Amino acid sequence: MDRTQILILGIALLVCTVPAVASAAAETIGGDQGYYAVHCNVDGAQVFFDNDLKGEITSGRLLVPVYVTGTPYKTISIEADGYETYTTSIVEYPAKGETVDINANLQQAPIGGDTGAYLVKSNVEGAKVFFDSDLKGEIANGELVVRVYVTGTPYKSISVEADGYETYTAPVTEYPAKSETVTITATLQQAPIGGDMGAFLVKSNVEGAKVAFDGEAKGEIKNGELLVRVYVTGTPYKTVTVSAEGYAPQSVGISQYPAKGETVEIDTTLTPVTPTQSPLSPFAVLGSLCICGAFLLLRREN
Repeated sequence: MDRTQILILGIALLVCTVPAVASAAAETIGGDQGYYAVHCNVDGAQVFFDNDLKGEITSGRLLVPVYVTGTPYKTISIEADGYETYTTSIVEYPAKGETVDINANLQQAPIGGDTGAYLVKSNVEGAKVFFDSDLKGEIANGELVVRVYVTGTPYKSISVEADGYETYTAPVTEYPAKSETVTITATLQQAPIGGDMGAFLVKSNVEGAKVAFDGEAKGEIKNGELLVRVYVTGTPYKTVTVSAEGYAPQSVGISQYPAKGETVEIDTTLTPVTPTQSPLSPFAVLGSLCICGAFLLLRREN
């Protein structure tokens, strides 16, 4: 075999080998793929996975490819002008070549539905964010954007919680205007060792009544109740107090403490306060005595 034949053979082998190597490399980068098929009733709605924009709904559907070996997404949000934002946790993950369906039905926003937003920042990835006990999503890349309607009923409290950490709870005191963003920073503290949790479900007949455990504010009654999570290995609370303007506060001794994963119900009924009459002033008493004296004198003369 001469040099020319050897050269031709080498080129042929190279041509045959390069596609195979390239194909193998392509399969390695990023790994195998699965898919999310997002179905929605609003064309043009934007789809976010963990705050990453993945595209828009077209003809009622958006196909989102994901690598099955990558970091799994935790939340999906779908939003469109004039509609309530849809947010939910992702609990099912596709295998290679598999498609997982997610169905979202957007509801029309109230009239005058201009929106602002809360930017919730936290030091714990995956922490769950609640506004007035409504789950709004999970912290991803250190933050979560929660869009709200500026003409809607304002939220009163925010809670951020994660396994192994003390729950962060604070009142909401600032409300975004149209297109404005209000930042809330929630720094979670490590829970004590053995930080398993249970809960108290406080029920009351007065909406908006404030709930305190041993003097610590825990939130307000909404839809007749408030869920208060506690660590089962922490120092037990002794009393719960429910109070509201115009009602006599009620304090209840805590006799049962929840075990891990258990919920203990506490029922409270607030009674309206009856306005008390002001005591008579000395002048009123003196005036009454004078009238009585004059009446007696008139009777004697007659």
